[in-house]
Amino acid sequence: MDLSYPAGPAALPKHILDIWVIVLIILGTILIMTALLLCPATAVIIYRVRTHPMHNGIV
Repeated sequence: MDLSYPAGPAALPKHILDIWVIVLIILGTILIMTALLLCPATAVIIYRVRTHPMHNGIV
């Protein structure tokens, strides 16, 4: 009795697992690219708000 390949509803074909791996890689890439785009922009906005002349009493 060779039970290395379970024959039940819980056994997923290999191509479904490959699709999930591809989807996770795409989502991870989108998340990383969004962070790389938004983090510097947010840092610049915070810097410009903190160093605005109105806050320093120049104007």
